Amino acid sequence: MTWGTPTVLAALAALPVLLVLAWRVLPRAHSTSFSSLRFLMHRGWRGRLADPMAWTLRLAALFLLIAAIARPQWGTTWIDERQMAVDVMLALDLSGSMRAEDFQPENRLVAAKQVIGEFIGKSTDHRMGLVVFAGRSLTVAPLTLDHAMVREALARVDFQTIRQDGTAIGDAIGNCLYRLKEANSRGRVIVLFTDGENNSGYLDPIRAAGMARVKGIRIHTIAVGKPGGAPIPMPNAFGEKIYLRDSEGRLILPQINEVSLKRIAAITGGRYFRATDTRALRAVYDEINRLERSEVQRQRRRRLEDHFQGLVWLALALVLLRFWTSTGRMRVLEVGA
Repeated sequence: MTWGTPTVLAALAALPVLLVLAWRVLPRAHSTSFSSLRFLMHRGWRGRLADPMAWTLRLAALFLLIAAIARPQWGTTWIDERQMAVDVMLALDLSGSMRAEDFQPENRLVAAKQVIGEFIGKSTDHRMGLVVFAGRSLTVAPLTLDHAMVREALARVDFQTIRQDGTAIGDAIGNCLYRLKEANSRGRVIVLFTDGENNSGYLDPIRAAGMARVKGIRIHTIAVGKPGGAPIPMPNAFGEKIYLRDSEGRLILPQINEVSLKRIAAITGGRYFRATDTRALRAVYDEINRLERSEVQRQRRRRLEDHFQGLVWLALALVLLRFWTSTGRMRVLEVGA
């Protein structure tokens, strides 16, 4: 057996002092002279026992209450505790090329949002955050265990979230690094989703990857889009869909800088993936979830069970007994008078 708050037991040292007061000092201080002893002859057995019993019951009840406050503990139960081992920042490309319709059900962005939402739902052991980027970077959800909030933030982002077009991959990585700087988990990960190459922002992606390596943060890069690129539809002033063309009238088919994305992943110890359709994209996120889930730790913690309730009830019973004996004596005194 052990005690939850053993320091409270120091109060038990005061009980001997109270015991001396009860049996030696107080009876003399409260003594009364009577002209006749006939009154004492009529006291019942409860009356004869009331004086010593009253203080005995008081001290016993006080002893039990102090012991209860000290929380006696015995018997054990085991609790499974989950430790948050991985913090994941998601970086989603919102550049105009994400309008390409080579992904179902609508375009690359819609497919990405759907699959990323599923990824967030499956990653129950991780803290998640979301950064979006186009010509600049923006945090829409900081690291949190509230995955519903992250999914809501994801659902709200669209091509109007950032009105500056471009692909600022380096700035997006830098933003994620800033969000991960105070994380104290064993693993810190950035999942970068893009379909282009860095052409905006202030921070070079390779330099950002070097900063991530120094901080021990892995970056998984996902290149999305079919080989050879895909035409990009853009709405005109009348809401009609037109496809971007160059000055010679040829369709613009943006290319992915796979070399850069592979290097970013390699520098940080992450993985590079290529997703050419929605099904492949879903498989990529399942693979990332499997890789990072292996980092999750579970710990069993031993917990002692409190058993103070019985002491409290017993103390209450002694208080009631003290009241009962005191009331009985008073009735005897009134009859004797």
